[in-house]
Amino acid sequence: MIDVLYIEDNPDDIDIFKRVVKKIEQPPTYCVLNSGISAIRYLSEEETPRMLLLDLNLPGASGLDILQQVRAGGQYRNLPIVVYSTSDNPRDMRRAFDLGANAYLVKPGGYRETSEMLRRAIDFWVAQNDTLHE
Repeated sequence: MIDVLYIEDNPDDIDIFKRVVKKIEQPPTYCVLNSGISAIRYLSEEETPRMLLLDLNLPGASGLDILQQVRAGGQYRNLPIVVYSTSDNPRDMRRAFDLGANAYLVKPGGYRETSEMLRRAIDFWVAQNDTLHE
């Protein structure tokens, strides 16, 4: 089982994520996918990750589409889903929570802030959170 499934199509954000993970004392295992369609396929064919880190603006199927599909299936009711987006639009946030997101993080502009936000999110949802996994 992987710890973090990160769905992101921006190569710069993926690079930052990978650099942050390398600096964590006990780095989580992870898989990065760059489209909504590949995320849906992965979740239907692989073991459930401990955390889903989800961008909203993706090719193929949006993060909201993925969120809706994942939460529609009962097997993912305990999967922590953290939306991680540049959008600070209250409508996007409300919609994400209505569809079952556990958290909504707005991507900060600077590397230091981004690094700290990702580190804290991974620490909480993977290392500290005792979510039941099927």
